[in-house]
Amino acid sequence: MHSTQRFWRRLAAVAVLACGLAAVSAAEPDTPAFAAAQHFKRGANFGDFLEVPPGQGWRVQHTAKDLALMKAEGFDHVRIPIGWHHYAGPAPDYRLSPVIFAKVDDLVTNALALHLSVLVNIHHFNEFTSRPAENTEKFYAIWRQIAAHYASAPAGLAFELINEPKDAATTELLNPVYAEVIRQIRQTNPRRTIFLGPGRWNSIGELPKLRLPADDQNLIVTVHCYEPFFFTHQGANWAGPEVQSLHGIVFPGPPDKPFVLPPDAKVSQGVRHWIDRYNTLPTEQNPSSPRAFRDLIQQAKVWGEQNHRPMHLGEFGAYTKADQASRARFYGAFRAALDEAGIGWAIWDWKSGFKYWDEAKGEPLPGMRQALFPRHE
Repeated sequence: MHSTQRFWRRLAAVAVLACGLAAVSAAEPDTPAFAAAQHFKRGANFGDFLEVPPGQGWRVQHTAKDLALMKAEGFDHVRIPIGWHHYAGPAPDYRLSPVIFAKVDDLVTNALALHLSVLVNIHHFNEFTSRPAENTEKFYAIWRQIAAHYASAPAGLAFELINEPKDAATTELLNPVYAEVIRQIRQTNPRRTIFLGPGRWNSIGELPKLRLPADDQNLIVTVHCYEPFFFTHQGANWAGPEVQSLHGIVFPGPPDKPFVLPPDAKVSQGVRHWIDRYNTLPTEQNPSSPRAFRDLIQQAKVWGEQNHRPMHLGEFGAYTKADQASRARFYGAFRAALDEAGIGWAIWDWKSGFKYWDEAKGEPLPGMRQALFPRHE
């Protein structure tokens, strides 16, 4: 551990000018979290990589080359989803394998060297979210090890406690768990920025239930939003048969020609009602339009202002089953709404099923650069 700490101190000396916490403007609250948030404004997720269980075939390899491409595009941070729990040994220590640390270290060190900030999380820890009482000690043990390993890392590295808590891991249940794991992390990382979010898949509607340690001023609250869901997830086989049967939803609605469900589609009345409104309502009122997410983003902004906490939207995106012109319009509208609210963001994802980057062509998908970086030359 001592050699690891010496390594991170050397890297910190190199990265301090680019990844250190900048002063915030007079209009922003003067806390470490608001200063840190200035380095997490425009990000992308390395999705379908290190969160994938070992041995499964759907992993998408990401490398230092991807980080350099991200930086060149204009992104300022990378969110790295990680399935640490897949590499944990038995109780009571739940010792993490050096294999996963080596994989994460490679991305973290290369990102920080490029002056990209980094957000690492625990991703898809379904044992914990389904049976939190049985797995809370494992959750704590994993974070104690991550925190100790990165105790001397530069300030550009931040921790996100858990991705999209759901099921039995309700916001109310998580509040004391969050307080305790933050206390444990602070023993080795007293000044590390920590991201955390509410239950129901980091739902914005759950924010009023979230309770944060009042004395910790280096916490950033993260939420996710994939609205309008029938557009963003159309054709996705993991999103359920109703959504899987939707193909050809455009953004924004209404379509030039009415959308017609396949004759054999088995969908609820709620879906049929959504399609009817999509086919007939003007864009300002259409369910496949900025109307689907603008109010939610404003809710997140207001909650952050009322609670004196910076906000971050850690996942939004549209699956590549949607037509690319609609995807580009969606990303542009969503990014504009977040910029207007002053909320940093990270798209899902860099080059997998919701991709920004076309690896085969070595360039962004059409319209994506202009959507996310409208001033990019």
